[in-house]
Amino acid sequence: MTLADRRRWPWLLLTAVLMVVAGAIALDKWRARQAPPDPLPEQIQPWFGPRNQGELVLSAQVGVEGARNRLSLMPGEWLRQEMLARALVRRFRINGDYADLAEADGLLDKALAAAPFPAGPSLSRAEVSLLAHKLDAADKGLARFFAQVGEPDAEESAGAWSIKGDIAFQRGDMKAARLAYARAEEYDNNAAVALRQSMLALRSGDAELARRRVNAIMRAPKLNRWVKAQVALQRATIAYATGDWKAAGLWVRFADGFFPGNPLVEAHVAQQRALEGDLPGAVRAYEAVVAKAPLPEMMDALAFTLRLQGKGVESRAWADKASAIWAERYRLMPEAATAHLVEHELALGDPKRALPIAQADAARRPHGASLILLARAQVLTQNARAAVATLEQAEKTGWRSAGLYLALADAHAAAGDTDAAEDAREEAADINPKALDPAARYIWFGHD
Repeated sequence: MTLADRRRWPWLLLTAVLMVVAGAIALDKWRARQAPPDPLPEQIQPWFGPRNQGELVLSAQVGVEGARNRLSLMPGEWLRQEMLARALVRRFRINGDYADLAEADGLLDKALAAAPFPAGPSLSRAEVSLLAHKLDAADKGLARFFAQVGEPDAEESAGAWSIKGDIAFQRGDMKAARLAYARAEEYDNNAAVALRQSMLALRSGDAELARRRVNAIMRAPKLNRWVKAQVALQRATIAYATGDWKAAGLWVRFADGFFPGNPLVEAHVAQQRALEGDLPGAVRAYEAVVAKAPLPEMMDALAFTLRLQGKGVESRAWADKASAIWAERYRLMPEAATAHLVEHELALGDPKRALPIAQADAARRPHGASLILLARAQVLTQNARAAVATLEQAEKTGWRSAGLYLALADAHAAAGDTDAAEDAREEAADINPKALDPAARYIWFGHD
């Protein structure tokens, strides 16, 4: 060994040690991020509540009728107005009827006006405003809630911080959303908080954390069948986002058997059949869903599935039916219907009609989903450069999804930048190996 070699040897040894230490740290971090595999469907147990959609609908109906009867006895009492509003919102979440949401919205306005400040249904006001995508009104409800004298209980505090996180998320501030959800978790580590954290993780590009959050909810012992069925759909959404269509099929079919009769679950099953190549079966399944639950979301999915098969006449018939319902929803609750209406127009209607609505929604809620819709409207109305800028704005918020990069690829291609378009397609494929699969176009529910 030469003198030069002897001088190099300690440095080589130190480098080797540092590499081993760095490798060990990386391995520890990788192991720390691993979690148990998905629970087996047969391991998931319900705790209480309705066993199927029929029982759930009946329960919600009884709740609305009871709250309405109690309000009729004292129509000016704000607490009873709030009780009816909450019952209507529960039914809205089940049946999707915007008339229920609109009535609840109006009742809470009356209740707040009747209650002496800072008392009143402020948390309910914030929750329903958020549901209706009225972020400024949700902010005001939260401000009134936090102004109340006395310490709220843990459940209320968790709810308030969760709503605060949702507002931040929809405004494109994913860091603030993450901090608010963490604060909510400190008060009450419940399924609603974990589900929000899962969605935030997924749209931030961390599908593994999203999966772990969802699995924790599905393993929780004291949740009802309907909640767990909805959580299973979130697990399927994660699977769609990562190209694991087999897992998606497992969880949508689990939800269908675990909580029978739910239209959204059944629509996911129809969608899965299309992904698996059974297009006639998918169409029949969608038709069965809209026959008993004539919801425009289901009609849009059916119309788009038919359009992809070249069945223009049948597609147009369903699209027209959906269009009429969306118009009425937009009249009743415009902010709540906006994103759905934009998606309908982009896929089945007129992008020129979609553009101003998408611009207004993105101004109010500049998060990834709204910005992606706006960018697609901009591409389809021959403004590719603006679309690129819109999608770069979405990327700066921390939004990471295959849908974002596919939209960016389309925008770059329309602008004539083929190299940038190819780079964006590669980004999409890294997140979701099936992002460029033609069958992925059948994913109507659970896309971003």
